[in-house]
Amino acid sequence: MPFLLLSGFLLLVAQVFIGSHTAVWVLACSQLLLLAGQIVKRQVSGVGGFIFMSVLFFSVRPIYLILEEDYGLFRSLFAIRVNMTDIGDALWWASAGLWCFALGAYMAPRIHRRWLRQRMNRASRKMRQALVSEKVCYGMMFFQLLTLPVMLVLARMGRSLYGSAFGAYAYDLPVPLQSIHIITIIVLLERYLRTKTPITVVMLAVSGALFLAFTWLMRDVSLFRGFYIAGVMIVGIAALQRLKGRVGYAWLILPVVLLQPFFQYLGQTRTMQGDELAEQGIVEAVFEEQTLSEAYWNFYSSGGDMNIFDTFVAAKKADPAWYPYAWSWLYVPLHLIPRKLWPEKPERGITMDVSYSRGFPYSPGIAGLFVLDGGLLWMLLSMAVLGFLLATLDGWVFTLPRGYLQYCLIGVVTVNAMFLSRFFLWQYFYQVLYAVIPVLTLGWLFGRDARQKQTRRRKATAAALKAQH
Repeated sequence: MPFLLLSGFLLLVAQVFIGSHTAVWVLACSQLLLLAGQIVKRQVSGVGGFIFMSVLFFSVRPIYLILEEDYGLFRSLFAIRVNMTDIGDALWWASAGLWCFALGAYMAPRIHRRWLRQRMNRASRKMRQALVSEKVCYGMMFFQLLTLPVMLVLARMGRSLYGSAFGAYAYDLPVPLQSIHIITIIVLLERYLRTKTPITVVMLAVSGALFLAFTWLMRDVSLFRGFYIAGVMIVGIAALQRLKGRVGYAWLILPVVLLQPFFQYLGQTRTMQGDELAEQGIVEAVFEEQTLSEAYWNFYSSGGDMNIFDTFVAAKKADPAWYPYAWSWLYVPLHLIPRKLWPEKPERGITMDVSYSRGFPYSPGIAGLFVLDGGLLWMLLSMAVLGFLLATLDGWVFTLPRGYLQYCLIGVVTVNAMFLSRFFLWQYFYQVLYAVIPVLTLGWLFGRDARQKQTRRRKATAAALKAQH
């Protein structure tokens, strides 16, 4: 709460300096305080992941913009004129939206206090996570192997997959398949930590190699780096959750920050096929024409990937032909309806007027999309609701019994929330859904097997006691 209050105070202070560079620095501090409020909890979460990425988009990029006077995108892409007042005002509203998100997240566990306490009590009574048998582990690894030919076919279709007869359904197929790889690795990690046998080490290494091969092939399907990188991050968080018991934000923030030049390189080479990229030396290519410090600083230039704030400014200055308001929320469950059954289905799931972008596929972030939905006040309300819902999802995950299911879901929720800062609502919902369904299904099967074994042991014990009498 102190971080939230102090962040809100800086929002009020920044109003005095709108139109000057000081406002940008004050608002950046306001956002950083919200992130600090998550860091002190020493456990990554969906709420923390969302705030972290929002700070990169709406804090570091504006600082780069004013220091380097990097206004190129406004003129060349959006064909608009902006001044320092436009920058400061847009950043104030973006920061206010993030503050409302944090406020909604703060309120969620307090409103759900009784429900969360009941779930925690039930979770504490659950037995220890059952060890999956070696036979089942081999079966899961075999299924990993079977996914590779499927992924090879999808990769051969390449970026045209989305426009094929199966459309988005085939395009999204790698996500649940990758989730099976993820939970298999975590199951084998658990088995290794308990048995420490050489065969388990080999199984874990083979499973990891299959996962990396599958993930590499995913790159040929989508131009969006998060499509395949998310799985790697989820595995990392899930494994750390098992090894450490809780995962602090250093494990989330440092890898993202340190690898920024490489993420940018993957974006610049997104049209290259995997085999073409493998032939190049990534490190040499990244630092070929720039120093180490320049590589990190230029990551935030208009020629890089951090253009969310620029697009938000353009969206805020736009004059939409209509305001759909709650339609973007209501559209989420309707997105699965095939276009043949719904001819008027929004193209690419875009429910608002994005003519301001002049056809360029740049996102103003979820906050900017809410502005296009209903204006600035609607954005503040929607961000608060979003924070409340995401914190509720965090609460559900963290009150699950410790085990494979919880470890994987913490990774899924945290990593996908990072991408939510720039996604449509429906994109986030289905990205999480497709990743969660295999994990939930396998987690339930493992739990059922454990319960059946426990029941058999009880019956055997009861029969033995009866025989003694």
